[in-house]
Amino acid sequence: MIRRRVPALGRLYGAIAVTTSPPTAPAVNALLAELGVYAGTPRTNARGPLYRLALRRALATGADRVHYLDFDRALHWVATRPRELAAVLRVAERHPALVIGRTIAAHRSHHRPLFETERAANARLAARLGLERRVDFLVPSFALTRSLVTALLRRSRARDASIYGEWPALLATLGVPLAYGECRGLDWETPDRARAEVRRVGLTAWRHAFDTPAEWNARRAMAADIARGFRAAAGRRPFSLCLSRLRIGSTQDLLRV
Repeated sequence: MIRRRVPALGRLYGAIAVTTSPPTAPAVNALLAELGVYAGTPRTNARGPLYRLALRRALATGADRVHYLDFDRALHWVATRPRELAAVLRVAERHPALVIGRTIAAHRSHHRPLFETERAANARLAARLGLERRVDFLVPSFALTRSLVTALLRRSRARDASIYGEWPALLATLGVPLAYGECRGLDWETPDRARAEVRRVGLTAWRHAFDTPAEWNARRAMAADIARGFRAAAGRRPFSLCLSRLRIGSTQDLLRV
């Protein structure tokens, strides 16, 4: 999947920087290096160092603007809705800061413990930021100018899942209006890596297998980490958020709603 889809990503981006966690198989790192996209592995197995390393290595390419997105989501998006992804990148060129969320349908495609706990976490974040309508901060995905990425890195401290709450708070302190759009290509990417099993049992049954007490507990704990990360970042400096909602589609660059 990596070998097939990275070239398609390469046609959309000037450079790609993929960082991997320490448990990643050496063969995967070697393939990424062969394709020219491997950007290193942090010493510690924690989200904060991993995500910040990706942003630093993206800046090191000389990019004027950076789109952050988990690599497995990028592989899924470019394979399933490449025109939508291309439209997002065109929209990003017109805004200093663009936050990209999932449509309701794309979010609901994930297993229930993830969807329900993230739905509640997103609602709490939106309320804390003074937003009345739904915003999905928890992909996470955003496109920022070089100077804004630098500012985000300077202020980011979270090490674990609290970074999912820290980053929305930090985005609200950057001093620029945020554009926000929702995309269908951010539906659940995990089944891509289990195609044979999904075909054998069906997607509904495969998704239901994730609906366990252990998964609910893990997702509730992550939601608590998200809230903790937001509180910590919001308490360090005042925030003020002006958010413009956009509609992004595969055949149009931008429609304001």
